[in-house]
Amino acid sequence: MTTTIRQERAAELLYQELSILIGSELDDPALELLAVTNVVVSRDLRVAKIYIHQDSDIQRNVVLAKLKRAAPFLRRQLAQNVSFRAVPELLFYYDDSPDQAARVDALLQSIAEEREARLQDAEYAFSPPSSTLPSPDLYSVDAQKEDA
Repeated sequence: MTTTIRQERAAELLYQELSILIGSELDDPALELLAVTNVVVSRDLRVAKIYIHQDSDIQRNVVLAKLKRAAPFLRRQLAQNVSFRAVPELLFYYDDSPDQAARVDALLQSIAEEREARLQDAEYAFSPPSSTLPSPDLYSVDAQKEDA
């Protein structure tokens, strides 16, 4: 589905305004560490899907229910701050992509550490100990030839 410039501008404006409103206007402690990650606006600009992420231990369902109850207040505030003909209906969804990204990063880090450990073990297994190699004494060989 392609988006129009109008949709992109509306989504960006809603993203900025909702980030400010949710961060400063809502007094609920459960919504303190909430971040808006993305906003997708329908083609007719009547519905906005707001994707949020929270770094706390509060259950997703609780956060989404509180946001659903705060939606009329947020729409009123948006109507005052934004010059839309009609403020879109706000639908909130939990965005778990930051959690997935952190999990992928952790897996890649563990793979890199494991690979590094294997390389160090392989280098240690194939390198001969330095004390068993005879050190050539070139000067003593030349001195023995001169003496003979």
